[in-house]
Amino acid sequence: AEVSFNQFLNDTSLYALNFFIGTRIRLFKGFNFNVGGSYSITRNQVNLPGGDLSLEELLLQQQQLQSGYNYFVNVGFSYAFGSIYNT
Repeated sequence: AEVSFNQFLNDTSLYALNFFIGTRIRLFKGFNFNVGGSYSITRNQVNLPGGDLSLEELLLQQQQLQSGYNYFVNVGFSYAFGSIYNT
């Protein structure tokens, strides 16, 4: 698990807060189940231009909208095989 916080020194209203958690569960020798997720609160996007965006600019990805949060979840399996003496 991980938590991180970033803040501008000259403007305390500009910050980012990130949470991450993940785990790997061994089901049997060499086979693991992996699950994890992340959530971010973003309030420090100072490089984005102000004003309204047209639909065309947004769809063509010429400009970026300010986002307040981001998240992801991942689920997967992993399998390792080979000699125990091989790195």
